[in-house]
Amino acid sequence: MKELGFEHLKSEAGIFCYKKKGTDLIVAVVYVDNTFFCGPDKAILNEIKSKFMTKWECRNLEVLTEFLQMHIIRQG
Repeated sequence: MKELGFEHLKSEAGIFCYKKKGTDLIVAVVYVDNTFFCGPDKAILNEIKSKFMTKWECRNLEVLTEFLQMHIIRQG
């Protein structure tokens, strides 16, 4: 994750933050073999996901509706 520009949150093992410019903040949550990215700028999210997918074998499931049996409520 560090190679992609993320910083590891010291208080939480599976959370990483990426800040490119200004207020653009992308948060990555990693748990075992599941990872999701969230943030306000879809273009930056897609860029980060593409870079992530070139490093690790994975699939892009697009819109997240559930993570670890928790239902995700999407705003906006």
